[in-house]
Amino acid sequence: MGIRHPGKEALSRELKALEQKAGVVLGSPAKGRAAVIRRVEKRSGTKLWDATVSDWVLSGAPAQEFEHLWAYVEVLNESVYGNRLPGAAPADKNAWRALWSRAREATPGDGSARRQAPNGGGDADMEQTQDQAVLEVLERPGWPVRDVRDPFALEVHRAIDAPGDDGTSPLPVLPVYVEREHDALLRASVLGARQGRSALVTLIGGSSTGKTRACWEAVQLLPGDWRLWHPIEPNHADAALAGLQQVGPRTVLWLNEIHHYLLTSEPAVGERVAALLRELLRTPGRGPILAFATTHPDDWARLTATSAPPHDTYPQARALLTGAGVSARIPDQFVCEPEALAQAAQADPRIAEAAFADDRQLTQYLAGVPALLERVERASPMARCLITAAVHLRRLGHGLALPAGALEATAASLAPDHTWDEHAPPGWLENAVEYLSAPCRGVPGPLSLIRPRPGAPVPDQPLYRLSNYLFELGRYELRHDCPPTPFWKAALRHAHTDEDRRALARSAYERGRVRVSASVSDGTDLLGLHDRASAYVLGQEADRSRAENALVKIGEERASGELQRNAFMRYVFRREEAHCLERLGEPEQAAAVWRELADQGDTDAFVRVGRHCLAMGQRTEAERWFRQGAEAGEDDAMQALVFLMAEDGLLDAAAEWTERIARPAESGDIYAYSRLAYRFEWAGNLSQAKIYFRKAIDAGLVECYQDLVRLHYEEGDIEGARRLYAEAIEAGETTGPMMRAEKHGEHAEADDLAFTARDHGRTMQPLRLLLLHRLHQPNTLALGTALARRAIDAGEAFMVKAVADELSEAGHHHAVEALQRIFDEVDDCG
Repeated sequence: MGIRHPGKEALSRELKALEQKAGVVLGSPAKGRAAVIRRVEKRSGTKLWDATVSDWVLSGAPAQEFEHLWAYVEVLNESVYGNRLPGAAPADKNAWRALWSRAREATPGDGSARRQAPNGGGDADMEQTQDQAVLEVLERPGWPVRDVRDPFALEVHRAIDAPGDDGTSPLPVLPVYVEREHDALLRASVLGARQGRSALVTLIGGSSTGKTRACWEAVQLLPGDWRLWHPIEPNHADAALAGLQQVGPRTVLWLNEIHHYLLTSEPAVGERVAALLRELLRTPGRGPILAFATTHPDDWARLTATSAPPHDTYPQARALLTGAGVSARIPDQFVCEPEALAQAAQADPRIAEAAFADDRQLTQYLAGVPALLERVERASPMARCLITAAVHLRRLGHGLALPAGALEATAASLAPDHTWDEHAPPGWLENAVEYLSAPCRGVPGPLSLIRPRPGAPVPDQPLYRLSNYLFELGRYELRHDCPPTPFWKAALRHAHTDEDRRALARSAYERGRVRVSASVSDGTDLLGLHDRASAYVLGQEADRSRAENALVKIGEERASGELQRNAFMRYVFRREEAHCLERLGEPEQAAAVWRELADQGDTDAFVRVGRHCLAMGQRTEAERWFRQGAEAGEDDAMQALVFLMAEDGLLDAAAEWTERIARPAESGDIYAYSRLAYRFEWAGNLSQAKIYFRKAIDAGLVECYQDLVRLHYEEGDIEGARRLYAEAIEAGETTGPMMRAEKHGEHAEADDLAFTARDHGRTMQPLRLLLLHRLHQPNTLALGTALARRAIDAGEAFMVKAVADELSEAGHHHAVEALQRIFDEVDDCG
């Protein structure tokens, strides 16, 4: 992986520690590294680039000038220590200068690493240049493509043994390759890379459909001096963050199952990886870069789904996958030229057997799927519990490496009493693991032992990997299930890493299991209110109580003097204070705090002050605040300005601002299109309304199909409306057929249609509408609460809480009380 220098490592380590103390949150607009850089530039006038500072922190690459590094450190120190004793800063500066000097000495061409020619000769200069070039290549992540000969190290699936193979005529480790439609895209990307164009290609398909094998074949088309990097240690996301800044030209990024890099337990981490990848691919001087990625359709849908801020969790990932990269879907069924398949079958008996058995599922057969399923089907009851536990652990956030202790404890929690009593004698775990980990016709079994790599620490217990195919199959079958409380407790107690534990805790929280989740501190609860009273207690009184408790906590922190020593915490608590004052009905006091924050450069504060002015009837003053925020790039301020412009009939100007807000290629707020469409409709301009509803649909907001259908009906275009209706269903927008089923009393059908869009990552709108529809009416209240329970168990507690807030504001208190009982039940269930 390259040469490591103690000087660089020390500088990187100290900078990371200081950023952590200062509360820097990667990917956060207000708390991220970019925000610190803006403060540096404002305070000292030093111009810094985000990529340069990232180099300092992630790899210890030293600044060219020490004063640039010190300007950054000073601002971080201010957040951590506030005003310090006069002698502290010089002493600290000397310590940082020593760190910087050591890192400079470790850098080729600087300090002691610079080669001196004995007589000032040119040969020594040439030698120095060549040595530096060699060191730079060695420090780049990855290995020469010519040296990467093991496809299984890159997670290509092993193939079944050939029928009747006695070992006398060994076959190649991989079956003969049969090209399909997506291979043309991969070949084109390789050709473009060889001509100097960077590219990201993502193959989307189910497990064992041949995604990784296709990427392996494409790599063989590259010159041997290209490098290939597969970041996985200590985990996928951390490895990428640590090494992406050092990736050089002519490198293949092997991002198999890219969701491991982008769908992290803390979304900001995955977003940082996505941002670094985008920057790498678009920076001319760093290319050509060729990135090969694979992912499952469900993960692709989740990463590319569109949502309005502040609920848009993965804007950088979406921009990377749909804006910076190209993709191809690999169907579950094997489709190729018949002649090519016939030739491959003649050359390879494994292909011949698979084609004879099921040529539609050829890759799955070669990967041993039938043998795998047969192994599980014949497993003992406790072995099947072990597989179910492994699927639950993985789908709820645990990483690939499953500890034996976690599997044992969670499987025991899932086993019914009679199964445990009859089928779990002493030694049951060893017997079950031995059965499940035995190879199936030469391919890994349902559970396979993970062997530590050379030089890696030996784990304190065996770690196992669940078969990808069983995971994909199981997570779909269990997608609406929530395991009982004993499972969660066992999973959190035996999780392999802190990252695994945090991911599981977040999943529990998303399913209303607040007390279980609260047993794990994830560092996000700045006010110390991460308990049941601050999560899913519903209604206006609960909101008021939370606000009062938060203000008490803020007062205690201020009285202790802690906030005066920590600028970052002072900022966070000041914002929370303004929010609490708003919830407690103190708009003037809240507005005064927001004005103070606006003076400090908080762009969101412009919006808050503008809304207060609007509520007070000060429309001109409100527009002035909104415009300041809009010109500073604040999307909510732009949207508020659009609203005022539309009210004044300035729809052309409103449209210009809407395009700036939406910016689908840059992951903007695509809901701005639908909001402007409604403005045009209210103004009677139906043709423009239809244009902007279509823009919203094309950007991914499929729920706008219903509005477009409605407008076509209102204009008498029945044929056009029917055509759009069919298009909407094909796109996953199920609201129309769902409400029709509900109207005819087909409630189970309505439930299934509501979850269909959600399960495929399309839209939550049908499920939300059905919940509201049922909870509004006393005769369907029981149906509504049952649907709410199902949604919470599926991980949509936040959405149900939002529905409860809406019902509370509308005065439907019986419905809110019914939902509160559901939240209490799921938190108490064991």
